[in-house]
Amino acid sequence: MTWSGLRRALPWAIALACLSAGSGASNAARNTPGAFDYYALVLTWMPSYCRGEGRSRKDGQCDIAKPHAFLLHGLWPQHEKGWPEDCPTGNRPWVPESVIAEMRDIMPSKNLVIHEYRAHGTCSGLDPAQYFAVARALYQRISVPARFLAADAKPLASPAEIERAFLDANPWLKPDMISVTCRRAHLLDIRVCFGRDLFPRACGINEDQRRLCAAPKITVPAPAPH
Repeated sequence: MTWSGLRRALPWAIALACLSAGSGASNAARNTPGAFDYYALVLTWMPSYCRGEGRSRKDGQCDIAKPHAFLLHGLWPQHEKGWPEDCPTGNRPWVPESVIAEMRDIMPSKNLVIHEYRAHGTCSGLDPAQYFAVARALYQRISVPARFLAADAKPLASPAEIERAFLDANPWLKPDMISVTCRRAHLLDIRVCFGRDLFPRACGINEDQRRLCAAPKITVPAPAPH
């Protein structure tokens, strides 16, 4: 799907962007639904998560058939500096079971789906079905570099090498639109930034690469054996 096609497929997201345009900065100190500057799409490298936090939590996401993948962590409304969270909507942030079921192929944890809407989706100004439709559409725009799909992928890389691989696989991306996150020198997340209009855009200070991963080399673990 082209960018124009994506926008036509999600007209209510574009309408909301127009209605609230420019409101993010003025509401930066408040958690106001729909008042933000851009989205950060967050993709988690599951082998890292499942060897660390996921294993300690006995997270069911790590029992899926395809743990060797970038799965959707979330779609986070962001201010140019800082971010809204747990925005009051006047309604209980309830995610219908049908929406949860639809997301399980790219967000295998029911608890994660619920958490992400409560913490971040409520700040988008969208209802759960709309929010996750946008998240899926943007997730599907990302082509994962071939090096991450190979069973014998190199176990070490610099954040710059990982970023370059994504730029090569997604020519529409520019270097200031993507960041690499690591934890304890292990690859954790890739963040890709999109405007409220759903077109790719430069990230804000929240995605500063030096803050998210300053390690010169990081481990890119393969899936742990079951």
